[in-house]
Amino acid sequence: MLTRVAMEDTECRSPRIIGDQLRSTGLVLPGVPGSVVARDLVMPVLRAVRRGGVPWERWWDVDGLHALLIELWVGRRLPTHPRKKVRDELTAVWCFEDDRLVDTLLDNLEDPFAFLPPDLLQQSATGTARACAAFLVTRGLMKITLPGDFLSIRPGLADRPDLMEVAKRWHHRAELEETVQRVRGLSPELLTGLRRDFDAWDAQMSQMAPHLTAYELKLITPMTEDERYGEKCLRAGWGLHRAELDPDDALLWHPDSVIGNCSVPDWMTEEVITCGTRFFHRQAGPHPVWLAAVETDTHMAAVRTLMEPPTRHGIGVEDYGDGLRLWFEFPRLPADHDPPFRAPYTYSLSWVEHAWELLHLATVGYARLSVVRLVGDGELRAVGSIRLGLPEETCARAKEAAISALRRLVGDETQTIRQRIAFEGHDQAAEVAFQTCETAKGEDIHDELALESDVAEYASFMEAARHLAWVRSRRAVALLDRKSPPDEDAELKAAAEAKQRTLELLRAATGRGNGKARWSDYSDKPSVDEQTAFVHLINRHGTLQLAVCRTRAGHSYFDLVTCEDFPLVPLTGAVGEWTRQAPDHPRRVWHDYLEQLIAECGGPAQAIIETAAPQEFRRLVLSPTAPLELLPLHAAPLDTARTSTLIDAFDQVVYAPTARLVSAIERSQRQAAAIEVLVVAHGGGHLPGLEQIGGPLCEAHVIAGLHDSVEVLTQDKATPARALNMMPMARIVHVAAHGLTHPNRWAAGLALHGGSLGEAMLTSSGILADGVFTSVDLVVLNACRTGTHEGTGRTVQTLRSIESAFLARGAKAVISTLWDITDLQGVVFSAVLHAHLGAGADSHSAYANTIRYLREHRWRVPSEAGPVCAAESAIDAMLPDWRHPLDQQAEENPLFWAAFKITGVV
Repeated sequence: MLTRVAMEDTECRSPRIIGDQLRSTGLVLPGVPGSVVARDLVMPVLRAVRRGGVPWERWWDVDGLHALLIELWVGRRLPTHPRKKVRDELTAVWCFEDDRLVDTLLDNLEDPFAFLPPDLLQQSATGTARACAAFLVTRGLMKITLPGDFLSIRPGLADRPDLMEVAKRWHHRAELEETVQRVRGLSPELLTGLRRDFDAWDAQMSQMAPHLTAYELKLITPMTEDERYGEKCLRAGWGLHRAELDPDDALLWHPDSVIGNCSVPDWMTEEVITCGTRFFHRQAGPHPVWLAAVETDTHMAAVRTLMEPPTRHGIGVEDYGDGLRLWFEFPRLPADHDPPFRAPYTYSLSWVEHAWELLHLATVGYARLSVVRLVGDGELRAVGSIRLGLPEETCARAKEAAISALRRLVGDETQTIRQRIAFEGHDQAAEVAFQTCETAKGEDIHDELALESDVAEYASFMEAARHLAWVRSRRAVALLDRKSPPDEDAELKAAAEAKQRTLELLRAATGRGNGKARWSDYSDKPSVDEQTAFVHLINRHGTLQLAVCRTRAGHSYFDLVTCEDFPLVPLTGAVGEWTRQAPDHPRRVWHDYLEQLIAECGGPAQAIIETAAPQEFRRLVLSPTAPLELLPLHAAPLDTARTSTLIDAFDQVVYAPTARLVSAIERSQRQAAAIEVLVVAHGGGHLPGLEQIGGPLCEAHVIAGLHDSVEVLTQDKATPARALNMMPMARIVHVAAHGLTHPNRWAAGLALHGGSLGEAMLTSSGILADGVFTSVDLVVLNACRTGTHEGTGRTVQTLRSIESAFLARGAKAVISTLWDITDLQGVVFSAVLHAHLGAGADSHSAYANTIRYLREHRWRVPSEAGPVCAAESAIDAMLPDWRHPLDQQAEENPLFWAAFKITGVV
């Protein structure tokens, strides 16, 4: 009964369904609640099996053990119960539906060894075979001893002397016939007698064979050298398991058992969200697990079709670099004329773990396909698991490749497999972590800039990407105006489908036959220059990790640091509480929270300093993860007095989602700018909810006096359409207005002029739809919360605010804000920044000098010369008494300067 539980699990049935089946067949008392059966009977079995396999030497062969025990049960049952009753039990209790299989099981009625024919060396029907064998043996023409490898190719016979005797007699019969065929001149009478003896022996053996169990027949059958080696490797991997797969909810069940909003196992979330994985393979006890993350309705429809057996699906195999790639092809929908949805599963044959997993997959012949759906802003929904049978030819090729790889990697030292797997790849862990972050954080709009190709599919992809942005822009207008056209969702889904499909076709077209996309050709080149350290911050199982990339002599080097004393789960709650507080709360709750949160970041900042030593690197590029992307990491303290921060340790501290995006921006073809600066300013007040503020117009006036070539759009002239039309002509774009976040990140943006909020908003989606910024070196978004977001998704994407749209459309760098800023702070920051820019400073130098000015309260001592003097004079002309209010604001929030961050290439 317990192997029945394990066998049902291989079919992906849930514990509750397995328990209900046991109750319905009378194997457990019908009065016991199903939840109790699932908890106290089914789950303990599943835990044990997933950790160590089933309890026999072939721990991976769940179905084999179950079949063996059922055969033995039938043999034990038949002597004391009528054959019809046992047949009924096989169908009603054990649920065997195949009549031929039931008949085979019922053949256990009699002892199989009662039908064992005699050894032809000792006895034969006519005596001819016995006499002939004695003659051949005495003349040295035939051997009675077994070959030296007889037992080695039948290792299972060592503990079965009864079966050993069967195999020995079978060998003597075959040896006698083969020897007789070599001897010439035998009389017809002798040959006739031999044939009678052989036929009689064969007839008796044919009576015995059906009474042997399938397992016993397998033990007698000789194994090839590869088969023996493969089983030896699998036995050496017994008990190999991963801690993250131990929890009860680590694997999904059949989709009938999955509730619509069921949570996804944590390890799957880690792979899909943190690592950017869409298709992945693992091994959980006897189960080869394939993970597939689907994103569009077309994908989902294919999955639903797949889960309605019998459905045709395809499995393809191809060589891939140093490994083997198995393609699972979902069924094609009748109305879909595009290529079918395919999921790749790649096994590297230079890694012991992958080769061993491939061998295991090929041996059991099935994969447990677990499907999750990626929806919204990085949320996962469980779909379910199904069993996928692999074709015999696929299993044969995979087994051959796996065994060949294991012979090369471990040789005869198969006992070291578990140890090799445990320590394998430690020297590559840092690079793997860094590259998985590049994949995960490089998704969505950033791919559009990083991808490049000269094939026709690239143009189709970019057209589809722009169209999706345009549809999102229309939907954002409707959301902001609290309207929702009835066909909007359908149009949005269709546009998302089109973009995803064109991306798949682009990847296939640029695959060059080995599945490697053309735009990844530069991935093996240095990701950063020799003066830069690029740091990915990773949320790995609730703990912060730092994956650092640096370059020396044209080669990339990686480090991986785990911050054990910095758990991210409680920090996530604290950051969420902080963001819900109002900055103007009378009890300074918001400010106190901020100071505590920044203080907590001191540990990771110190770890960054120790890994990316400032004496070796001038520039630090940070790519944070949730919830750290909402905090000013550049202000993290390096000493208890908080006088030294991360921004002080390097010449430059900037943010970027990926090194790949930085490389793409650096390689992009830049256009000449027609004007030096474009200022877009709007003070609001023209729409409900947008109070009038004076800062933006003041900024526009101040900036106009600090540059020689300036275009200014203010108030009714500052419409989103006109702003987007003029931005491509400028080298520096400065926008001062109300900044508004939104739960839908495509509707977040800057409030300019318009007849409604939707019409007035320069949204992220609008920028993606119509923006072209290859002439823009710097975008300044001097408004509230332009560098933050309201998203609750766990996606690792670090830039979900409007700044990301400017980068994706070609801007080199963006200055944005992490929280609400006052009018005065905005004016002073803009004046000092543009004074330095107007004096010829580059983007980062101007930013760094401005931050230093604000942080050190340099306005308290008026400057007598240089850019700062020009900035203060410009502010004095507009706001004569500005220094004292700024003092008060700095006292209320000493970290006000940290709200400003710079992202991109500077």
